[in-house]
Amino acid sequence: MYVDEEVIEARESEQPMPFDQLEQKEATGFLLQIVGTLPPRQQEVIQLKFQNDFSYQEIAEVMQTTANNVGVLIHTALKTLRQRYAQVAGDFIPFKPKPNE
Repeated sequence: MYVDEEVIEARESEQPMPFDQLEQKEATGFLLQIVGTLPPRQQEVIQLKFQNDFSYQEIAEVMQTTANNVGVLIHTALKTLRQRYAQVAGDFIPFKPKPNE
């Protein structure tokens, strides 16, 4: 039995390149570092929403608050994250190798 070359090529293209993996790891660490500067309740709401994929109502139940307050916390946290990212993003320069010619 022979494996179709198109299947092999498709499998290879699904695997990220080493520099892509490194860039993703650095970006994740960079983002987590910025999230760590938020107040604890904003950190918690960001984690519940984006890591655990909770709804506003589920987050409200966990945090013992209202869904409206969850919305305010998420909005405020994201606004702060955007501002802090913009301040320090110049230090994070993604690696883009030159294409082979």
